[in-house]
Amino acid sequence: MMNQFRYLLTLLLAFVLIEVNAQQTAALPEGTIMMVKQANAEKLSQSFNEQIEIILPSKTAVYSRKQAEMVIKDFFNQHSVTEFQLIHQGKKDNASYAIANYHTSNGRFRFTFLTKKKSGKIYIHQIRIERQ
Repeated sequence: MMNQFRYLLTLLLAFVLIEVNAQQTAALPEGTIMMVKQANAEKLSQSFNEQIEIILPSKTAVYSRKQAEMVIKDFFNQHSVTEFQLIHQGKKDNASYAIANYHTSNGRFRFTFLTKKKSGKIYIHQIRIERQ
């Protein structure tokens, strides 16, 4: 009976530690997935760094936050999302990344977000969008 209790307690502790670790390795600013699903470039841009690199199938450039908002808004308008799913994320030091699949009625894309933590907040420094 005592061994079963220890086993259950150890198992519970392991789940708690896994959950805490998952929260600490979050690669995206809060709400990013929802903003993409809603095609809300304005709210998404609030998590952009002052300068952000956007890599699209047709062009690559570094933009100000406001310019990047317009570029992403244009992408959302041309490619209405039907499904957006986070498939992988990782972290090293203050930098992290997240990879997601973006499905539209006119094709599939792979989104890669590169982020960095600055002053306790996660900012998106790069968005790479590749046609699949």
